[in-house]
Amino acid sequence: MNPLKFFVDESKCVKCGACIRDCASEILEFDQEREFPHLIAGMEERCNKCQHCLAICPTGALEIFGRDPEESIPPDSNPDSEEILSLIANRRSFRSYRHENVDKVTLDKLKDMLKFVPTGVNAHSLYFAFIDDVKVMDEFRDYTIKAINRMLKEDPVPPFVARMARYREQLERGKDVIFRGAAHMLVVAADENSPTPEIDPAIALSYFELYAQSLGIGTVWCGLAQGALLTFPDLLSRLKLPKGYKPGCCMLFGNTDLRYCRAIQPERVQISSVK
Repeated sequence: MNPLKFFVDESKCVKCGACIRDCASEILEFDQEREFPHLIAGMEERCNKCQHCLAICPTGALEIFGRDPEESIPPDSNPDSEEILSLIANRRSFRSYRHENVDKVTLDKLKDMLKFVPTGVNAHSLYFAFIDDVKVMDEFRDYTIKAINRMLKEDPVPPFVARMARYREQLERGKDVIFRGAAHMLVVAADENSPTPEIDPAIALSYFELYAQSLGIGTVWCGLAQGALLTFPDLLSRLKLPKGYKPGCCMLFGNTDLRYCRAIQPERVQISSVK
């Protein structure tokens, strides 16, 4: 029985041993004839499902979990480092959006990309809750503004609502100082029992925002949205998070008319070389 569906096409394998050397779980070895890689008996449960063995095989001879290496996205053999730096340098936080849905093709691309984001110990237990309909976003927006205005009149004021006191006048006018008029929101929740629940959501949204802006979609990190979710149970319940999951980070996104013409010129950061 082979629960990992590990298979080596001996006609393609060049016996380089790359898959064995790169296996972090150390569950691969050459067979007795030292010809072809195989799973060490009884070690299957140690596999962390990283698929590095499939990715590193130079000839595409190795399959695992029934994944065909021919269906993997090939690497760019010569990625332009300057283009990548430009994407990073020109990343901006957008706080002005068109009141319209992002087209389905673009939304599907953004959602599909999330399967590639890394997580601690390759747990991949994140949950992604999208608000991908501007009408639903409007409901969130209206409910939150009304709830905050109501709570600002209470005594004592809940901690999150107290933070919003400086926006009292704008909120009373119905201004959306939390969701910034965005058409969509992505909430990333982590399993509290996962290896790194605090950092995984942030890593995921870092990937998301760069890919989104490469597609011409504006994004902004929104701690206020997270505060609203944790303050108003009715909002949080609408996300239908699995049991044991807690919202980690929120990102607003959508179509925007803003076009930044150049990168900023930030101060140098503090860097040291440890001796």
